[in-house]
Amino acid sequence: MKKHYLSLTAVVFMIFCTARSTAQTTFNKLFSFGSYGRVGAGFSPDIKGNIGRSFNLNGMGSIGGRMEEADYVELLTALHFKTENEKSDTTQINVQARMALYSSKGQLIGNVNSSSFGGITIALPEIYAEFNTILGSKWSAWIGSKYFRFNDVHIADHFYFDDHSAQGFGVSYKNTTLAVLFPGTVDTSNAVPPNFYVGIIDGTQRLGLRSRGMAILEHTFPFNNNKQSIKLLGEYHRLADASAEDTATAFNYPAASGWVLGLKHVTSINSAIKGSFNQVAIRYGHGIANGNDGGNSKTWLTYGAPDLQTNKFNKAYCISFVDHFLFNVSPKYSINAYALYTKSHGAADSDNKALDYYGRELFNRKTEYAIGARNFWYIKNWLHLIAELHYTNRKDGIQSSASMTKFSLVPTIVPTAKADPWARPHFRLIYSVAKYNQFAADNLYSPFLTEVGSKKWGHYLGVRAEWWLF
Repeated sequence: MKKHYLSLTAVVFMIFCTARSTAQTTFNKLFSFGSYGRVGAGFSPDIKGNIGRSFNLNGMGSIGGRMEEADYVELLTALHFKTENEKSDTTQINVQARMALYSSKGQLIGNVNSSSFGGITIALPEIYAEFNTILGSKWSAWIGSKYFRFNDVHIADHFYFDDHSAQGFGVSYKNTTLAVLFPGTVDTSNAVPPNFYVGIIDGTQRLGLRSRGMAILEHTFPFNNNKQSIKLLGEYHRLADASAEDTATAFNYPAASGWVLGLKHVTSINSAIKGSFNQVAIRYGHGIANGNDGGNSKTWLTYGAPDLQTNKFNKAYCISFVDHFLFNVSPKYSINAYALYTKSHGAADSDNKALDYYGRELFNRKTEYAIGARNFWYIKNWLHLIAELHYTNRKDGIQSSASMTKFSLVPTIVPTAKADPWARPHFRLIYSVAKYNQFAADNLYSPFLTEVGSKKWGHYLGVRAEWWLF
């Protein structure tokens, strides 16, 4: 009996040792970590419970200023690989993943978990592999889902021209990029905003369907010793033919397409401190590529109602214009400002509301514009006084325009002691006051007004930290 126990013990020990020897323990040093985020607390005296809410107009997202935005954090990790001939091979190989976390109830991250009511939402907007400057050449490539986007108006969180963020792949040579993307319609029961074009291949309603293919071509022309550049953008979108033998199927419709053309000019401006610039862009989207709503500019988020006679979006369009500049006037003062205009129309003939594929009414036309500026006074390298002024206006359909004017005064501590608009982290004390026109107040045209009812004035007081490290 004793021999059997000894034999059993030996077998268990060998299995344990084998398991330990095959376990994957990481000692990798080729690893990077980064983060972007904001966190804080704020209140509005008019709201029951006092929790602050955004003053910005419905359908415009962060356009109009970000100072009242809720808690949000991104965590980035990246693996970096070396080639066999790392001394002579300059190929850069990376695999990156980005996780985003926020609470659907706003600034309550510390009191909720993923299973509670109004809990934490976890998203994975990026996971991709890339290899750049392949064998020292000017070729690069990537595969996966990534934030495939470039210049933005930071004070309005608006990637205004070339935000193609989606899943797919791309290659580039020098200043030319070609990408093929397959954005997914996250929720085909959604109407507005954004209005997802229902792309159901076999006539069956499905959630999370990947229904669209996109081809994107971009080319940048640098000139004036790289102090200026012009970027040309072209896109082609395609939804597959959903015609089926069952002609009674509610979503039996032909193929649809759309296209985008755009131009962006970027110039560096000579100033007392380096970093001044002006960016101006114009873009036109046609057909199913007319997306530009909810504060973002993704062309694949089709706007408006379909033409129910043809089940296509042939008449849909969107034109957008943005000017964005930063001018470092002196070592003590900088100004960052923007102006934007967007006009969109769906495929239906109506200039007001029309029916979507589910028989629900949604607006088929919108016009919006905004101007805003953030001023920086560098009182000390570690103490900045920030002041923002924004005006936004949105007209849905043929109804009257909703407008908001907002002013924010934000004393800011910058512990890195750098007199620069991009220095982070920021520790901010925020006071914002907003004024709405009568139509916006009466129709509760903002998250704040939804909470308090019809009011022309709103006040917000809060503290917030913002950081980034990449």
